[in-house]
Amino acid sequence: MSVAIESEPTPLPRAAGLALAALAPAAVGGIITAHFAAVPPVAVTPAIVLGVIAATSPALYIALAATGEAPRVPAVARAVAVALAAFGIALTGFVLPATFLSLTSVTDPTPIVIATIALGGAALLGMRRLARELALNSLSAWLVFGVWSIATLGIAGRLWWDMARELVP
Repeated sequence: MSVAIESEPTPLPRAAGLALAALAPAAVGGIITAHFAAVPPVAVTPAIVLGVIAATSPALYIALAATGEAPRVPAVARAVAVALAAFGIALTGFVLPATFLSLTSVTDPTPIVIATIALGGAALLGMRRLARELALNSLSAWLVFGVWSIATLGIAGRLWWDMARELVP
């Protein structure tokens, strides 16, 4: 027996997923806060996630429009919301294992590495869902999406690193 891989994506509970997209990064920031007794990661982590998406998603639409492959604005907004919900749901699934691994670690950089892996994994899953929701059809649209994804991950990664490096002695 095999499961069809190319089936339609499972509908996500948008409101719950978006709430998780805002709360799950705070939980990951809480992992760092618990280890380092520093409050900023709880507030900074959701700000990084939501701020980077808010700042870069218009650039994705503009670049896709330049290729002639952009869906209508409401479809792109819906795709971003669904992808953000997918990110929140994925990150929620990573929070408990990340918390366990972080609380049982004995070295200072370990919780940051674990939180980075959890955030990065959820971001990749969210971007995969965004690509699927956008239904990109041309090579130029895929190239635009790839460059945007790399740039978005780079910006978020740099902001995360700037926050995290201040915590490690």
